[in-house]
Amino acid sequence: MVEKARNFVPATDEVWRLQRHPDRECQFFRQQVAGRRTPIGGSWQGLYIFSPSGKLLARQNTLQADKALQLMDKGLEAWRPLPEEERNPAEPELYLPDHRWELFYPGKGLVLTSTSRDFPAGMDDPQKRGRWNRDHIWFHDSELAEWLPPKLEVGESTELPKSLALRLARFHVVDNISGQEGPFSDQDIKKAEIRVKVDRVEKDQVHLLITGDFVTKSDGVYKLGETDWKHFPSRTRGVNATMHGTAIWNPAKQGFDRFDAILTGTVWGGSGLNGRRGVTESKPAKVAWWMELSGDQPADRLPPAFVDVYGADWILPPGS
Repeated sequence: MVEKARNFVPATDEVWRLQRHPDRECQFFRQQVAGRRTPIGGSWQGLYIFSPSGKLLARQNTLQADKALQLMDKGLEAWRPLPEEERNPAEPELYLPDHRWELFYPGKGLVLTSTSRDFPAGMDDPQKRGRWNRDHIWFHDSELAEWLPPKLEVGESTELPKSLALRLARFHVVDNISGQEGPFSDQDIKKAEIRVKVDRVEKDQVHLLITGDFVTKSDGVYKLGETDWKHFPSRTRGVNATMHGTAIWNPAKQGFDRFDAILTGTVWGGSGLNGRRGVTESKPAKVAWWMELSGDQPADRLPPAFVDVYGADWILPPGS
């Protein structure tokens, strides 16, 4: 597998956008996979192998390792007879996007990686440790001060503004662990509170304690207006979680040196695509989210799953 993988450059993208949006990049994708530039219905998620020119060499939707290996072999077989012009990269003006959410990556702000996972009974057994997922959380540099008490002195505290607490509750304290789930609406959030307190101050570091509570309950009725999530199945669901964490603020660089937080609680219900059939409000599933500072690799710039409905004025929608 490792040797074979060296023949490829791995990449990932959101296929719903590629299938439907008018962006030049999306039209280029559709031309290569379907022979037309108009939108494609359904879901074409899966594994694709392209030449640098954009020619589709192989495609299959599978999570099975043996079938993925066979697909790689098929792609290599299709690559070998390609003429030189189809091996060269396509001209950028054919595919460069006019809009991508990564363009609004808050490099000077707070970017967190959230790892969510199930906590089923019997976790001592490696085969029963449950599924997990990962996402990113974005806060702009203009929002950093909201995480800090007005005075950076021991004992001083503050509460995160409702808009930022709601960002976490609606888009990140979400049960997408075993499968895909949609965002919550404002009306679904019954409680979203985050408190920050100065624990100690050492030279250029301010140590913070973070606590929070989240209670969410959705009636399953979609309330977000005209967004891509309008087409996503919506059912009754809920979350109950508490947050405990620590962070280190560096006044000299006006940024965080560390940020570590754990959210534990229960979830129930869902879209039917999140693997929670039979998980009810009276019999919820135990879960947790671990949030920490993201790295500086290209993959760390991937936008949050629900960035398109963040509603932040520093993130512009397509066509703006």
